[in-house]
Amino acid sequence: MAETTGPSPSWSDIPLDLAGRILGRLLAHVDRIRFASVCPQWRAAARQGPLPPPMPMLMLPDATVYSLPGSKPFHFPDCAGYSDACGNWLVFSGDDGCFLRDPFSNATVTLPALSRDRIRYVGDESVDEAYIESKEDWYPEEPERCKVVFCSPHLVAAIVVLWNAKRIAVCQPGATSWWSVSATNQYQDFADLAFHHGKLYALTGVDTLFTIEISVDHSTGDPWVSQMRRVINNPPLFTPQFFAAMKMTYLVEARGVLLLVLRKMKCRYAEGVTGVARLEIVAGEQNEFEVFEANFRQSQWTKVTTVGDGQVLFVRRRCSRSVCVSHDEVPGDSIFFLENEDEDHFLWSKVASSSCSVYSMKDGKISTHLPTVSWKRGTVFATWLFPQI
Repeated sequence: MAETTGPSPSWSDIPLDLAGRILGRLLAHVDRIRFASVCPQWRAAARQGPLPPPMPMLMLPDATVYSLPGSKPFHFPDCAGYSDACGNWLVFSGDDGCFLRDPFSNATVTLPALSRDRIRYVGDESVDEAYIESKEDWYPEEPERCKVVFCSPHLVAAIVVLWNAKRIAVCQPGATSWWSVSATNQYQDFADLAFHHGKLYALTGVDTLFTIEISVDHSTGDPWVSQMRRVINNPPLFTPQFFAAMKMTYLVEARGVLLLVLRKMKCRYAEGVTGVARLEIVAGEQNEFEVFEANFRQSQWTKVTTVGDGQVLFVRRRCSRSVCVSHDEVPGDSIFFLENEDEDHFLWSKVASSSCSVYSMKDGKISTHLPTVSWKRGTVFATWLFPQI
């Protein structure tokens, strides 16, 4: 009896609903891209949605990228040379300004050079609308950018260092726009910045939270900080014993609320370059985390003991975000962080490399999902990237 042979089965023969279920189990953004590239039918399945949010990526200073929860390293084209990141945007700097690039879509947004800045004096409850446009006579230095937040196509905010103080600056995207830098004698130590429910919030070094009111110059269309209003003024209790601990703070939006993540690190005294003893973070020692929710009705930080079984916080001084998880590959109720933050590099003088770790809110234990990944610290920062769905 002769055998009958038919066409070999194809991956495209898999029903779309089954292909969609397979896709839903892929957490890594790069795996979803590979899935959609198999055939037109699978590309159609990838567009069916809805899908769980993809896991963030870790980009190292040399533009090597790891797609969590674990994958072989790869490179994004045209990402080498970035200077910073904010969300899913990479920041590239130049002599005539800078621009943001989305490495997933290659979309770009141009920002004005920091030399194009205007100083406005801002009070706590009122505003002196007089401001100085010409800085050449009295303002010799150019601000240094510390953090960029892409709020909307019409508003980009940043923390900048000016006159040895960290201040708030805003601009409208576009090379011809201006940075408006707020100046005040009261609030000169902003540590973090977040855009939450359509409002800009800034955190000081002593954990006071301000809402930043933005107005628009009708003659130019440029935004400016018109008011800084204190909304929370009770810092979380932090009492370092014998100067044996230091802290870092992060603002993170999660499930519609604004969180303050407090990271405590062990320190020791070490001899500085000039022979004067100074604090130095102890590499490899246990980190501890506490999380507080912004209670705007009571104007206070309220401590929480969990961020949720299906929630993970990814923190970095220049870029933090919460991500929903629903699979066993990534533990929920945890905090991903970079061991050695470049923002406070002076504290890591004896530490030449960095790595990624995970803190469990359930038991306080630290682990890693990328045990073989480490990188040398340098002028370019390792960062989280948050691809869109």
